[in-house]
Amino acid sequence: MKYHLYLDESGDHGLSFIDHKFPIFLLCGVLISDDEFTLFHHGVQIIKKNFWNTSDIIFHSRDIRKCSKEFKCLLDLELKSKFHTELNSLIKKSIFTIIPSGIHKQHHIRQYGLISSDPYELCLSNIIDNTVRIVNGIAGTPNQLKIIIEKRGKKEDNQLASHLNKIMANGTHKISRSLIQKFEIEYSFKSKKENNNGLQLADLIAYPIAKFALNNERENLAFKIIEEKIHQSLSKILLKSSKKNRRANG
Repeated sequence: MKYHLYLDESGDHGLSFIDHKFPIFLLCGVLISDDEFTLFHHGVQIIKKNFWNTSDIIFHSRDIRKCSKEFKCLLDLELKSKFHTELNSLIKKSIFTIIPSGIHKQHHIRQYGLISSDPYELCLSNIIDNTVRIVNGIAGTPNQLKIIIEKRGKKEDNQLASHLNKIMANGTHKISRSLIQKFEIEYSFKSKKENNNGLQLADLIAYPIAKFALNNERENLAFKIIEEKIHQSLSKILLKSSKKNRRANG
């Protein structure tokens, strides 16, 4: 059995600049079986064709929220409501696990300094740790894991590929080399233009989780739709982070 892990982020992972309105970096992993992804992909294609008469449209969280670019049509509130109803229904009924990992950049710098490990790599390692544990616990343990990451740039992608190769060869401080090498793991980088519905799902999910991590008391309807799919231990970590962040910002 094959599983896919789609990865996309919310926020900027760099430590040299901090947006005080959004001082968090969050990497979101979506773990889904090959069969379930086929069903989800088919459902997304239907929604795209129903609303845009083409499957070439690329769902992008920010553009959808702002009703900009291809999503200006969502300024029509009736159409917007119908679109969100159909998309939310598909996400709710689809079977997948969300594995998020994020940092509050101010806290991170305060504790580790500006020369600490790359936040993207730290979050990725944490997601890989949890992904391997989840997959290893599935009955009839899947033996294939395909990791799909959105391209960020040649330098960044090469750096991340090197980090992934080290994990696959040596394990991490939480999972052994023998455990991770039980699985046939491959990874690839895809651009947004390639219109990958798995990456678009990770993109849609990342922002509401980051928003929750910053303030879990503010209304967040998008988060409620996906909350039950979040890996349990990580949802607790986000809750603790959210409390710390409110104290720091308030």
